[in-house]
Amino acid sequence: MKVSEAFLVNTKNFESIIGALVSYDSDELVIDSSLLEILGYADPNDLLVIRLLKDFNIITNDGEPGKYFDEFKNPKTTQRALARGVLDAYSQLFEMDPKIHQASIDKIKETFEEAFDGEKTDLIIKYISGTFQKVVTYVGAKTIDAVRKESETQAVTSSMAETAKIGSNNHHEGKSNSNFVRESIGNKNIDDLVNDFDAKKSGDEIVKNKDNEPDFSIKEFEMKEIEEEEIDIENEDPFGLEDVSDDSEQGNTPNKDLKSNGNSDDLESLLPSVNHEPIDKMENTITTEGNFVQKALIRKSDLLHKLHRWDELLPTLEEIIKRYDNEEHSSLKDIVSRSIIRQAMTLLKLNRPTEALPILNNVISRFKDSTNKEFYDHASKAMLFKAQILEKEDSQNLLPLYNMIVDRLDSSSEILVKEKLNHIYLKRYDLILQEGSQNEILEASTGLIERFKNNNEHREYLQKAMIKRAEILDELGHDEEALKAYDDFLENFGD
Repeated sequence: MKVSEAFLVNTKNFESIIGALVSYDSDELVIDSSLLEILGYADPNDLLVIRLLKDFNIITNDGEPGKYFDEFKNPKTTQRALARGVLDAYSQLFEMDPKIHQASIDKIKETFEEAFDGEKTDLIIKYISGTFQKVVTYVGAKTIDAVRKESETQAVTSSMAETAKIGSNNHHEGKSNSNFVRESIGNKNIDDLVNDFDAKKSGDEIVKNKDNEPDFSIKEFEMKEIEEEEIDIENEDPFGLEDVSDDSEQGNTPNKDLKSNGNSDDLESLLPSVNHEPIDKMENTITTEGNFVQKALIRKSDLLHKLHRWDELLPTLEEIIKRYDNEEHSSLKDIVSRSIIRQAMTLLKLNRPTEALPILNNVISRFKDSTNKEFYDHASKAMLFKAQILEKEDSQNLLPLYNMIVDRLDSSSEILVKEKLNHIYLKRYDLILQEGSQNEILEASTGLIERFKNNNEHREYLQKAMIKRAEILDELGHDEEALKAYDDFLENFGD
């Protein structure tokens, strides 16, 4: 039995990536990071889909067609192929709870915690659980049930046939094989034995594709972007930009001391991908104009971004913006927009928040009302980073920004965004208690209670908001509402 450790930090692109891979046509298809980049999914989080497909037996470790590949590539049976992969990759989970694919997210997390038995951090289990829930929702519970029933029927049929064959052989061979004993492999099936052999052979090596280039594996992702969280978990910055500062001695070098979820590595899991359209899609426009400089600059920025050479990337982005952010080059508007967003991300990666702030403001002003969801999301999340920088500066003008963030992101289901929004809610509530009117405090208290009523991490704030709400309702003469509010408070904190 086994449990896949593959996960996505952000699952919003999962369905579109699957659709793109299914529809992509090639005689010798290899699904690896290069293909995803060609399809426009070069974000490190999106590349994690590759590991997921390997664990689902859709592709091999080299990215070539695997056990369920043909079924996966047929749009009519894609979900059935993924269902088979889910049952393979999470076989231990289904042994523990046959209806785990229909369970709530809390139950899923609890089952993963039991399966991993303390070997994974809470954050990793949260990501793995969220990925599992996303996949089973996309595949559908009925599809999983149907595939499992089909597999069980085939297993019974095969077992009966094997038994009949052995009985027949024993009957014909008689005593000549009386000393023959079949080799026992216990509870392991052939796939488990092969996986055990591969694991022993490969050890902790990073899986490589057919061009001998490392894939973006789970182990690599955990080492680079998650594992560092355990260094100082008690002092973890809830916003994820703990070490953003204006230290002139560090100003031109990437911050290497950031905790996990810090601005150095967490940016790309928070912000949507800002990768440009593949060059070949723009080539007709660029070469027709005869302007190969455009193509060279854009391709250079893509490569520098891919190689994480932030110091070199920054002036390249500035050159793209300087040359093409005008009416004369309106056809490159989206490329310029994405370059501006990359510029902000790059400055944050280089730990230069003071320089990043006006660029973040530019992102916000350009895209806060955009009808393009990608750019709208960029503006929203740029606000999160702006808030973090202003908090470090102890700014007195945070409340309007907090209000804007809450209005835009209150219903977000992204795990990282929700965690950072929780932080905003608490900071915002403190400011409203200091500066707000009675009605504003009442509204903020009600909102905080609704958000954290089932959250044990912020009991102190919940207690404060519940008693404050009851007191204000009492002062306003809303006797029945006040009485219920006091009862609710005593029910939660009366012991």
